[in-house]
Order: sequence, then structure tokens, then C-alpha cells
Amino acid sequence: MAGIRNRTPFVLLLYVIQANSFSNYDNETGFGYSPIPNTSVYSQKLSIVDTDLKDNHKPEFKDCSNYKPTLKEEQPRGTFVIKVHAIDKDPKDAGGTVTYKIVLGDGVRKNFDVDEHTGEITTNSVFDRDEPSRQKELYISVIATDNGRPLLADICTFKVTIEDINDNDPVFDQASYKEQVAEDLKENGEVMRVLAYDYDDGENSRLTYDLISKHYNNGDPKEYFRIDPKTGVIYLKKSLNKKKDDIFHMQVSVQDHGNPPKSALADVDIEVVDSRKKAPVFEIYPKNPITLKEDFYDFDEKIAVFKARSNTEQTSLQFELLKGKTTQTNKDQTFKLTQEGETEAYISLARNLDYERVTEYQLTVRVTNKEQAASVTFEIKIEDVNDEIPTFIDSVTGSVLENEQPGAQVMQVRAIDKDGTSANNIVSYELQNFKDLFKIDEKTGKITTLQMFDREAEDFYNVLVVAKDNSPSAILKNKLEPNSASQAFRITIEDRNDNKPQFTNSTYVADNILETTDKGKDVIEVKAVDKDTASLIVYSIIDGNINDAFTIENTTGRIRVNNKLDFETIEQYKLIVQASDGIYMDSAKVIINIGNVNDELPVFEEYNKNITIEEEKIIEGCILNLRAYDPDIKDRNADQNIVYKIMDNQKSFLSINNAGCVSLIKALDRDKPNGFPKHQAYVYAHDDGGAPGSQLSIAEFNIILLDINDNAPFLNVTEVVWYENQKPGPIIQLTADDYDSPENGPPFSYAIANEASSDIRRKFSIHDDILNADVTFDREEQKFYLVPIAVTDSGSPSPATATSFMKVIIGDVNDNEAKPGESQIFVYNYEGKSPDVSIGRVYVDDLDDWDLNDKYFQWASFEDEHFTLNNDNGTIIMKSGTPAGKYMLNFIVTEEHLPLIPRHEVEASVEVTVKEIPEEAVRKSGSIRLSGITIEDFIAKDSNGVSRKDLFQAYFAKVFNKTLENVDVFTVIPTPSNSSYIDVRFSAHGSPYYLPESLNSKTYEHQVELEDILKAQFVLISINECLKESVCPEHNSCNNRLDIKDTAAVVFTNKTSFVGINAIVEPICDCLPLDSIQPIDDELCYSNGITFTGNGWALYPPFEACNKSEIRLEVLPQHGNGLIIYAGPFSTSPEPIVRDFMSLELQDGYPVLLVDFGTGTTMKFAKKQLTVGQSHSISILLQPFEIQLIVDDCHQSTCVALGKPPGENALLNVNGLLQVGGVRSDLDALSKQLQWNYTPTNKGFVGWIHNFTFNGQLYNLGMPAESLNAHRECNFKAAKAVSFGIDTNFIVAILVCVAILLILLLAVVVHRRKQDNWNEKDSDDIRETIINYEDEGGGEYDTGFDMSVLRREHLEDKAPVQESLYKQADVPDISGFLTDKKDSCDRDHMPYDDVRYYAYEGDGNSSGSLSSLASCTDEGDLKFNYLSNFGPRFRKLADMYGEDPSDEDSQDGGEESWC
Repeated sequence: MAGIRNRTPFVLLLYVIQANSFSNYDNETGFGYSPIPNTSVYSQKLSIVDTDLKDNHKPEFKDCSNYKPTLKEEQPRGTFVIKVHAIDKDPKDAGGTVTYKIVLGDGVRKNFDVDEHTGEITTNSVFDRDEPSRQKELYISVIATDNGRPLLADICTFKVTIEDINDNDPVFDQASYKEQVAEDLKENGEVMRVLAYDYDDGENSRLTYDLISKHYNNGDPKEYFRIDPKTGVIYLKKSLNKKKDDIFHMQVSVQDHGNPPKSALADVDIEVVDSRKKAPVFEIYPKNPITLKEDFYDFDEKIAVFKARSNTEQTSLQFELLKGKTTQTNKDQTFKLTQEGETEAYISLARNLDYERVTEYQLTVRVTNKEQAASVTFEIKIEDVNDEIPTFIDSVTGSVLENEQPGAQVMQVRAIDKDGTSANNIVSYELQNFKDLFKIDEKTGKITTLQMFDREAEDFYNVLVVAKDNSPSAILKNKLEPNSASQAFRITIEDRNDNKPQFTNSTYVADNILETTDKGKDVIEVKAVDKDTASLIVYSIIDGNINDAFTIENTTGRIRVNNKLDFETIEQYKLIVQASDGIYMDSAKVIINIGNVNDELPVFEEYNKNITIEEEKIIEGCILNLRAYDPDIKDRNADQNIVYKIMDNQKSFLSINNAGCVSLIKALDRDKPNGFPKHQAYVYAHDDGGAPGSQLSIAEFNIILLDINDNAPFLNVTEVVWYENQKPGPIIQLTADDYDSPENGPPFSYAIANEASSDIRRKFSIHDDILNADVTFDREEQKFYLVPIAVTDSGSPSPATATSFMKVIIGDVNDNEAKPGESQIFVYNYEGKSPDVSIGRVYVDDLDDWDLNDKYFQWASFEDEHFTLNNDNGTIIMKSGTPAGKYMLNFIVTEEHLPLIPRHEVEASVEVTVKEIPEEAVRKSGSIRLSGITIEDFIAKDSNGVSRKDLFQAYFAKVFNKTLENVDVFTVIPTPSNSSYIDVRFSAHGSPYYLPESLNSKTYEHQVELEDILKAQFVLISINECLKESVCPEHNSCNNRLDIKDTAAVVFTNKTSFVGINAIVEPICDCLPLDSIQPIDDELCYSNGITFTGNGWALYPPFEACNKSEIRLEVLPQHGNGLIIYAGPFSTSPEPIVRDFMSLELQDGYPVLLVDFGTGTTMKFAKKQLTVGQSHSISILLQPFEIQLIVDDCHQSTCVALGKPPGENALLNVNGLLQVGGVRSDLDALSKQLQWNYTPTNKGFVGWIHNFTFNGQLYNLGMPAESLNAHRECNFKAAKAVSFGIDTNFIVAILVCVAILLILLLAVVVHRRKQDNWNEKDSDDIRETIINYEDEGGGEYDTGFDMSVLRREHLEDKAPVQESLYKQADVPDISGFLTDKKDSCDRDHMPYDDVRYYAYEGDGNSSGSLSSLASCTDEGDLKFNYLSNFGPRFRKLADMYGEDPSDEDSQDGGEESWC
């Protein structure tokens, strides 16, 4: 250090911190530094010559007081203003790099930008000097910050003056002027004054006026008038004698003195009036400008007084202070006018004055008499007073390094005074405290030191600075003192780096840092402290960091993993870390112990990778011994804890024990078609006992099979053509193949097989390898021959022989004449939209069938408009749009084949039947796949004219009890994936069409009979192309989609052709919604639930093969055992292609799930027991590697059963119908046939199943395809009763009893109502009714009656005569009815007339009466039986008021009457 102090040149290696490792200046705290994490550290050799490393000079704005930039207004953003520069004596990389930043207060708009590197200041706003913005001057504060430690800064504040440009047009205070002038006005008399103003400043606002003549009707206006170019006053230039009533039209122009100048125009109309119409004249008004101080506050003082003379007989005048468009012309009504009497007025102050805002006003006062007006304009000038207090622009913190020599600059303060003149706004500064430590420049505000400081003694000072203006205050009580303001500024004493950093510990230890720790993870944090607050400690690793395993964050000391750790390579690291403050440094030791993790794969020892054994032979013992060890276990003699496993798809023929002994458990086949000469096998070795997280290695080896002669040879060409009428000779050279190896194969020998018939032996022979024809053949006798040929190989120890069949087709030669023929064609037209389609060929009776080239086809008489004919081959084409129906087509066929067949013609007729079929029929179709039959066999008719298609159609019509027309067999095609099979689709219409599941279920039920009828074997019922997992990529979903092609599926035979719908099932590798789930139909029973009694079942659409299948349902069990759902093979015949199935059942109340993906059955059961009589939810999740069973969504261990499907298969591929509540299938037989590990129960479910969904799609359980003893939710009460075990007959009996009781109750009610006759009615009721009747209102005859006659005292207590009151006429005669009613009323003792008219009120009134007494109608006249038709709610009313035959003979059978 002495060398540095003495400034001796030498080279020193330092850790240098990048400049960007410090944050910029903080506006709130002044300045400071903040280290940024992860700053890079690098070493650099610095030549220290005359720089003391402990010195850190602050930057200084040397020319701040000289910064007085100007800026023209309205300049665009980015306009250059000034370039500031601060000087820092330190080296660039050690504190001498200066960056600049604008200092802004809170909420202050950023008007300027500064380049942080160059100090160039540009505008960030567009400024407007004129009204309304008045941006005449702006202040900028720029802070310059160095990159030293600590960061030091200086601030410079200066003013930017905004200069005016001529960007405003002059504006008149009125759009147009109209004035009157007396005819006898003397020359040079004032006529009027116009006023214009300009927002600009200086010459840009100085205005010049001029007159422009507009019309010359009454002479040139400029001949009579002139205008003062400065004031705008218009004077009379020439006498207006004899110009009365003339109007002079002119314009006044005003132009400013800007460059270029701007101008404006205003219309002026001056009317000459009678001399008696004189304008008023101001007698007293301000003739010189009035001066007011800006602190003038007397609002009552008369600032200007006006007196005017009317010049008319009426002396009363009206004064007005005109309001201009600018502040200077009293826009803000700073002044007001008050009129006194008829001829006087004065102006007084209305608002406070402010010199800094407006320096002068131009006011115009107008006075008006009855005829004319006159105006006068005068000025009021404002004088500035010292009414503004100096204001400090910004509050910043200054700093100085400890031990700095006196005179060091600390900071510069700046205050402004907003007074408008220099006499009041020059600011000076002085200190109020610490005058012995600091001094301040009176004019510039720069604060410098008077002595050296010791930070340890005092680290900051709050210095109070006073700013004063330069004239006596106009606002203080003591008018002799200037205005002043004071503010405290904090000056901090910055620390120098003179202390060494020290680590808090000499040794740090980090234990068990796992070798698998990710890169970037924290290991440990070291920390060093330094008494110097300015010191920035930088950390580094200087030793022990092998392979850069760790890195240290240089600003925090946090050590992190940098590279892959390996316990097996290095178990412990000993790092040396260093902390440096740039001058001094300290070091510490860090010990990091690495923790071992099972991250090493097991390693197999050397083994034989090619094992050779004989095929079809089981080898006793081990065919291979494998041994693996775990590198994580260093002791090779210790137990390596290795578990061996055979790959899943090889477990069928290999096994391995814990010692690594690989054994053969079944003989292997070397040969085709199912064998391989070499079998590749894999063994897995798991360390850590195969626990979760264990590591896995794979050993591969090959099993090479030695061939034995276990395969007989076979012909590889099995079909040949030999034409009829040929002479005997060689037919073909025979060739053969053998699946065995070449040693057990050729050469081959051939012979006619022993089982050949005598006819074959007579017609064919073999010489060496040549098959010969020994006779001449006739194709019309037999079209082909199957010749059995024995083929023998040359294998050892003994040759193998097998029989192959050579099909010898007898080629046709046209040697038979054609004869007339008839044929039939049936066409299904899909939705009536079939395009042009070839439907068949014209048939003639001809023994030859290869002679098409010898025939020519044509229409017999006329061409049918719906069909066209190919004349060369006889193909018939049905045109698009052909309507359904039968068509008879007639043709002429011409044949010639010389010399055998002479030219001749024959007739041919074709019956075409066209039937339209809707899309619904195709979508709701059943399907079967058949073997042992071709599409031609299925369509061709036998000697009785019946085809197998006809038999199939007739059988299903019988099964569904439908006519043939309601059953359609519309698709007959070869199976796309296997041409040896055929696919058939069919539908049955039952209003609506039967569901596919119902059709397929019936097919299963009648399979045996159908196979006998069709003479074919069923391969598949309900065609499904997703049964094998190899159809889609590994673990992908597979969904069957019925693709209805535009092209027809055509089957040609000689006498019969069939044109069907080309509907093909295609596999889609995705999980799609189930098309077959029936939608809601309001007219049908739709429900979410179904109930079972333990001996039933219901059939629904099967599941698709989805790689994520979620099944949810709710159950309400009434018994603890029973099958809830089953999805899997439906029947043992046809033999299922796959063994996959899934079932859910209850065993003693516990849900049990069985799942088989085709490679083994797994059983999962929940530990939660379902409560009988309560509803529970069950969820099943099937995924490639996970099976879940969840009860009641509780997700606890008792409610959840988890598992993994055994084997390699990952999807549930099922084709059988989904069976719910029980099964129709024989599960025991299926389990035995398919070798399931577990068999679902055959016992049916007792209870209710509800809300059944597959992947969120709701099943309509109320519409099963077929069901037995299943009750829909639509009749829920009965279903629930059944679910509780109540017999249906018992329920019916109960309902019958309830119905009988209801009928008896209704009979009693009706009977009692009929007993309620007139004498049982309370007379009060009648009186009350009639009295209330008074309120009906006028307009009826009854309003004039005396109602008192109806009071109680006029009524008899005894009842009327019963027999007449209830007498009923035998014949419904209206006359007799009225007579009886009148007599009944006459017998009443009330006054006859009143009652009579009262009873028949309303006579002569078009409106019917509202009175119930006028309704003298028997209930017997009303028939209420029709109410039964309205539904059950009205049935009770019908029973109460309808006819009851049982009561006809009753003594009170007469109906009630209110009269």
C-alpha cells in the first residue's frame, strides 16, 4: 500500500466489476448504489501510475451557470436543445464513466429526454408559448452519476426559454362591424374603432390596420373615411353632406409584422343618418394609459371614470364594457363597469391582477343613446411587484468523500422567483447553519467544503439554505425585507475503502447434496462483511472446483450446482472461496459432501447373446444365465438386490428366476406362417429390488432355432387355364415351396394324390414336374377341375408329403349360339340421390360365357329415359334422379363368331326394381361378416328363383313380424380387410327403425338357423374394425365410423344383379362420441334410470376403444350381490376375435371391477361397502397403464381402488352389446372359452341404476335395445316398488282396491248432493242473494221494483211443494218446462207481479241479466259426461255432475232449480 500512496508505478491484478453492476440514480433517495445479482467478474491487469485507488471524485458540471438554451415553440419531438457535460477526474473504468438522467418530481410530465452517454438533451413534447398554454420558459434538472464506489453525482438545473414564432393569425374582436354616423359630422371626426389582437409576441403581435373598399354604390368609401394604421380608429375624411341614408360597405384588414406576416379581414358597414341622429360624445374618459400595481386589491376604487353627452333630446345613455376574445381584452372579466346616473359610469377591479400572467389590458367602453353609439378604448398597464417567493426547484442529496481536501464541491442548489421583472426575481443564497463546515456561492448556489470530514465521526449533515430575491417584499408585513425561502439539504459523508472484508466462518459445510441435484440449484451461501459501507464485496471460487462442478454468485456468495455431480466419481468437494472489495480480500473453505442416489443403471456381465436350440423342443434347465450388478453398490460381493423380468410379450415362452436363469416354457416354431428362424428376447434387470424409482437395464439375446422337417411342401401356383377343344398335352410345370429350411426342402417330387377320383386320373397325369391333359375338354360340360397333387420334399430323416390342389380352369371358346334371356336387377337408391351408376348387364341364355366380344347390344324398340346402354358390353347405366319403381327394359343382342357361330339376333328383357332408402335406415343397421360364401353366392337365385339374400330378408321379417317391404338388406360387399369374407348390412322398420343393437341381438339369438339358411359361417356380428390394438398406433384410441360412399356396391351375376349401398366401417384413431346413443325424443319415454329385480337385463350400445375411458353411474342397491354392468363378448359363437371384457358387480355390498384388455384379467375392489337402500356414485377410469375404481367421489383409500392392466395391451376392445343389470350371455361358457382369470357373476342386480355416462355422454337407459324384467324410470314409483321386492301382481291388487274405495266415496258424495233439496236450503241465502242484487246498476227493468217485498217477513217458513218443485217432464219440451217453472214460482206467497217480472228480468233489454235467479235452468239440462275427455283431473267433476244410472229411479231424481 505504501507503493500506491507514493504513486510508484507497478502492475496489480484486480477484480473489476462491470459498470452495469450498479443501478442508476434513484430520484427518491438522491443517489446510491445497488449491486445487481449475477454480475460477471473478470480479472484485468491495470497499470497504476498516478491514481490512488482510494480516491473517488464526483462528476461536476463546470458550465452549468452558462447553460441558457432557447427553443422555438411548436418544434417536433426530438428537437435538439443543448448538450450538457460533467467532468469526472477518475479513470473510465474506476469511477470516471458518467451517465446522465433527467430528474423529475412526482407527477411531473417528462418534457425532455437526455442521452445517458452523451448528455445531449432533446424535446419530448411540443411546446406552445402562446395562449392558452403560455409555455414561455421551462426548467431542466440533469443528474450526472459516475460508476465509482460509492456512486457519486452532481445535478445541474437550468432554464430553457421558449421563443415565439408567428403561428397565430390576428383576430378581430367582432366578426363584422356596423356603425352609424351623423350627416353633419365634421371632417377628421372619429367615426368608430375596430380592435384586433394577436396571441404571438413582439413583432409577431404588432398589428397594422388598413381600409379596403368593398362596394362603390355611394362612392369610394376610402374617399370619405380613413383608418389609423396603429390604433384602428376610423375617421371621417370628407364631408357626408347629402349622403343621408347611404351605407358605405368596406373591409378592414389587419396584418402582423411576423415573417412571413399573417392577416385577417372584417366587414364594416357605416350608415349615414340624419344630423339629428347624433352619436353620443364622451366628455370624460381616460386619454392616457392607466398604471396599476399587480398587488392592487381595492375592488371599490374607480379606476376609470366616464361621462358622455347624448346629443339627442333623450339624455339617458347606456354604458357597456365590451368583452373581448383574449385575456388582455377582458375575456376573463378582470374589470367591471358600473353606471352612475344617466350619463356617467366607472370601471373598477373585479379579479386579482397578476403581472406574471397579463402585463397590460386594452378595454373598450361603448355608450349608446336612442339612435347611435360611440366607443372609446384605453389601456391599463400592470406594474410588477415583488409578490413571488423564491422556490427551490428540486430537493437532492449532496455528498463528499471523507478526508476530501477543503474546497471540494458538494452540490448545487437552485431556486427560482416567478416575478416578471429582474428587479424582483434575482435570487441569492446563504447558509443558515454549519457555516464553519460549508460555504455557498451567493449567486450560483454551489456548496463547497471548508474542511476535511471523518465519516466515522459524522456520516451526514442537514444543511439549511436560504434563498432571497433582490427587492423589498410586497407581501410581507415588513416591507423592507425581501422575500425568502429556506430548505434543508442532506449532505452525506461517503466512506472510503480502508477495511478488509471478512468471512463470517472460516469453514462452511454442506452435507448430503444429492448427485442428482439439478444444475442451478442452491447448495450453500457464504457471507463476508466489510465495515466500509461503500465496499462492494465480490465472491469467487479460487480452488477445489473440479470440473467446474459449482459456481458462486459473485454478489451474494450463493453457491449453486454448475455441472453434473457423480457420487461414484467424487464424494466430497473442498472449495476455496474468496471475498474481495477491490483492494482487500479474504478466503474461506467450503466442504460439500455428495449424497448417493440410485442413478446408475444395472450392468450385465458378459453373456452369450446367441442361443441355438432345436425348434419344437423344450429344453430342460437354463438356456442362458444372466448376472447383473448395481454400480451404486461399490462392494461387488454384496447382495446387488437385482430383480430380473422377461419382457411381457415374451412371457408366453420364456421365464427367468431371481438368479438370472432364463428357461424355455414352451416349444418354439421356426417356420412360417407363425414361426421365425430367430426369436429376439429381452430381459429387464431392476436394481433396488424393483422398488418404485429403481433403475432398469435391458439385456438382449437371440434364440436361433435349428430346423426339423416338420412342414410338408405345397404348390405355390394353384390355378391355370386350359382351353376347351384343345388336344391333350402339357398344361403347366409344377413348382412348390416349403416353410422348412432349404436342407429340408427341394428338390420336390409330384404325383397325382391317392385321393384323386378315377375321373381325375383318367383326364390328368404327371410326368416329372409336368401336369398333362390326357383328354380334350368341353367347358360347357365342366368349367374347372380341382386336381389333388401330392408334393414330397427331400427332408431328413424322412421326406414329408402333403396334398395341394391345382385348379384347372377350362377356358371358353364360343361354340354355342345365344338364346333369348331374362334377368332381374334390384337397385337401392340412397336418399334418391344416386349418381349415374352401372347396375348390371343384359343377359341372354348362352352356354358360353367368355364370348362378350362376339356380341353387340341395342334397345329393342325405344330407349328408356332413365337408363342408358353400352352397346359393346351390354352394361346398363341408371341415370341420376331415377324415381323408385319397376322398369321393364327390352333389348336385341346380335352375336357372330365365324365359322362356329353365324350372325343372328336374340331378344333379352331386364326387370329393374328401384327402391329408395333413407339415411336413418343405413345408420340404424345391423351388420354381419360371413365366411364360406361370396357376394355372388349371396345374390344369385337358385332354380326356384330365391337367393340367400331373399331368405335372410324373409327370416328377419318373420323375426320382427314385419312385411318384406319393411326389411332391407342393402349392403353386400367383400370385406375390405379380408376378401375371403363378405359384409352384409340390413335394417328393419318398426316405426321408427329398430336400433342396431336390437338387430344384432336378434342375429345372435338366431345365428344357428341363419347359418343353416345361408349355408355360410358367421365370423362377426356387428362389424367392428377396432378389435385389434394394432389397427391404430400404440395406445391410440380407435373408433368405428360408418362411411357411406357415393359409389354404389354392385354385385353382378348372370340372371340377377344387386346394386346396394357402399357402407363401409372404417377405423378412426380417435375417441369420438357414440353415434348409436339415442337422443332425447319427447314422444318416447326418456329417462336417466332403470330398475331391475334380480332376474333381468337391458342391452345398450357398446363402448368404443378409447385410451381414456371414464364411466360414471349411480346405483341404489336393494341387495348386496349382483352384476351391474358387463361389456365384452356376447356369445361363444361366432368365436370372439378378442377376449377383452369389463364388468362391475357387487359382492356382499362391495363394488368389484374386472378388467381384461386381452392379455390377462385383473380384479379391483373398493373397501367401501354400499348401503342397501341408499344412492351411491361409482366412477371407473380405464387408461393404458392405470385402472381406477372410485366410490362416492371421496378419493380416500377406502373409496379408491387402483391398479395396472396386466400384459402389454392397453385398450378395452369390445364388440358385444353393453349389458346392464344382468346378462343375457353365458359368462361361464365365455370364461372357459377365452380363459379369463376371473369370471363375472351371472346373478342379476336388484335396485336402481341412474345417470350412466361414458366419457361424459349420457346413456338413455329408458330406451334399451332389448330388455327383460327391467323397469323404466318413467314409471318410477312402480319401478321403485319393484326394486324393493314387491310383486307386480300385488301392486295391481292394491291399485284396484284404492280405485274401488274412490268410486264408493264419489258415489256417497253424489248421493248426498242430490238429497240437498229446496226445503233444506236456508232462506237467508236466497234473501242475501237478492239483496245483493240491488248493486247491479241501472239499465234493467228490475231497478224500479220495490225490493222490500223480498225481505224475510214476506217469506213462508214451510218449504214449497216438493213434487212440483222437483217434477221433471218426460219429454224435453221447452214450453212445458217454462210452464212448470212459472207455476212453481206462482205458488210462492210473494207479490205475483214483482216476482214474475223479477224472475224474467231483462225483457226488452239486449243485454242478458247477470242475475243467477234468472237462470231457471235445471242441472238435468246440462250434460257433463264430456268432461271425462279432458283428462283425469276433470273425471271427478264428470262423476259428480254427470248422469248416474243407479240414481235414475230415486225419489229425488229431479234436478235442482233456483226457481
